[in-house]
Amino acid sequence: MFNKIFSLLIILVLFLAGCKRPEQKVDDQVIDSNLVELNSIQMHQITMDTARIEEERTDLVLSGKVTFNMDYLSPVYSFVSGTVIKLEVSQGDYVKKGQTLAVLKSADVSNYQGQYAVAEGQLKTATRNLDIAKELYKTKVYSDKDVMQAQNDYKSAVAALKTAETYLKTYKVTGSDTNSTYTISSPIDGYVVSKSISEGMNVRSDNTNPLFTVSYLKTVWVAANVYENDIPQIALGDSADITTVAYPDKKIKGTISKIANMLDSSANSMQARIVLDNSAGLLKAGMFANIIVHLDKHKKAIAVPKESLVFYNNDYYVMVFKGDHKFEKRKVSVEGTNETRSYITKGLVKNEIVVGKNSLYVYGQ
Repeated sequence: MFNKIFSLLIILVLFLAGCKRPEQKVDDQVIDSNLVELNSIQMHQITMDTARIEEERTDLVLSGKVTFNMDYLSPVYSFVSGTVIKLEVSQGDYVKKGQTLAVLKSADVSNYQGQYAVAEGQLKTATRNLDIAKELYKTKVYSDKDVMQAQNDYKSAVAALKTAETYLKTYKVTGSDTNSTYTISSPIDGYVVSKSISEGMNVRSDNTNPLFTVSYLKTVWVAANVYENDIPQIALGDSADITTVAYPDKKIKGTISKIANMLDSSANSMQARIVLDNSAGLLKAGMFANIIVHLDKHKKAIAVPKESLVFYNNDYYVMVFKGDHKFEKRKVSVEGTNETRSYITKGLVKNEIVVGKNSLYVYGQ
């Protein structure tokens, strides 16, 4: 009995050894790491856009400062020496053209008034002498030479009085004034943006520093710093949007009206001027400004929404729609961007569909 069972076991082992195991089926599908598949819910969280050929309009971001409009900036000096006896305005005041800023007590004005009085007296004497000479000439007492001399003296006296009057008009006083005061007036409508005098201060006519500076602040300049490598990109007439630290949400539009011809070697940059409307009076000289210059490169390029770009590991990517909820991570070369569009030079072709909103979300799946 035992031998029979043993024989059966040997036969069973041999049978099993002779049987081939079925080969395990291997999945030959290769998973592409650049492909992302979304479900239906995720698809509703994104938007898609089509790559188009467009005029390339990129943005150049610059920094700068608000400055006075130098075309409407008037430094005010004193043409005479004297002592400040009255100060009519303070820094920041709005003044009208011709409005008094300060009054000086001036020995110079007193001297010019004295010269006027002397010239006026000499003219009266010369006029009387000429009248007498003409009468004496009729009686043959005076000769032609005497009358001619009286006429020359009269002309000299008239010229001397006119010279004295010119001085007084320059200093805005009249010969009849005897208080020897000089009035400093505003040459333009505007704001007193600087003041360097006070009552009781002695002022010299040869002072090279202005006593006041009056500026017309309805327009201001923004001086934008353009670095050397960006100089070829900008041009006169380029439009720009300017924001300031004080008003970061207020965008003010302007255009480049002048580009300097010299480079500031210390900063390795040159300045571009933008004239801004400041009717609301928000912009003050010295404010820091952020400038976005809109560049028209006069050429066409593949354009996608700016939000389509994903920046990762120093490279740019877009998510290209491949159909059936699938998207490809595509590395692209970006030449420039503006507030809404990015321009692709390599990696995309016209009419390919890319993710717009939430492209980073898709990239991370």
